[in-house]
Amino acid sequence: MPSYHHEIAALFGRDGAWGTWVHRWTAEEARHGIVMRDYLLASRAVDPDALERFRMEHMSAGFESDNRHSMLHSVAYVAFQELATRVSHRNTGHQSGDPVCDRMLARIATDENLHMVFYRNLLRASLDLAPDLALSAIRDVVVDFRMPGHGIPNFGRAAAQMAIGEVYNLRIHHDDVLSPVLRYLKVLDRDGLGPEGLKAQEELGYFMGGLDDKASEFDEKLAARKARLAAKAAAEG
Repeated sequence: MPSYHHEIAALFGRDGAWGTWVHRWTAEEARHGIVMRDYLLASRAVDPDALERFRMEHMSAGFESDNRHSMLHSVAYVAFQELATRVSHRNTGHQSGDPVCDRMLARIATDENLHMVFYRNLLRASLDLAPDLALSAIRDVVVDFRMPGHGIPNFGRAAAQMAIGEVYNLRIHHDDVLSPVLRYLKVLDRDGLGPEGLKAQEELGYFMGGLDDKASEFDEKLAARKARLAAKAAAEG
């Protein structure tokens, strides 16, 4: 949390309404981390020593935002990232098989959704005030999107497990995160754009089409994997 707080406080400022928001966001996110850690320890779901080593390694490395160069890019990023976090929490709860975990993550997801709505509304206002700049920022963020946890140890392996477990994968990213925000903002339907805005709009539409194709390929591979596992289980049974 210290690095995340530093990034948004340095970008948005700590005075006035922005300061109130930044500090409240930090407090809520810290609370999420505390309750999830307490759950893991109380349920003995993980090795506490390994968890603490993991935490120390990640926090010691620090975090630097990919979008620290631009407030517009940062607002666009968190509008998608907060929704991605909400979706992954809800799916994790559903997949956990534990009603306590499911309720806990549902409550956390509610906070994340409110965070998303705040940033999404800012992004909508940005599109109204500076459509070309805002649309270009959205294009950049969507095309190069990655979650802030990309720097954690063994992130690639964890991401693969989440994809196979249907917690978060290309189909979910396309259908449940990117598409709803883009649709709400009417990004691909906006007119009155200048050359840069039109270029960003066209590139964004092309990217979303390609992502949908990749998601379909993943869906087919996942379905084939499930079929193989089912056949193996039937043969062994």
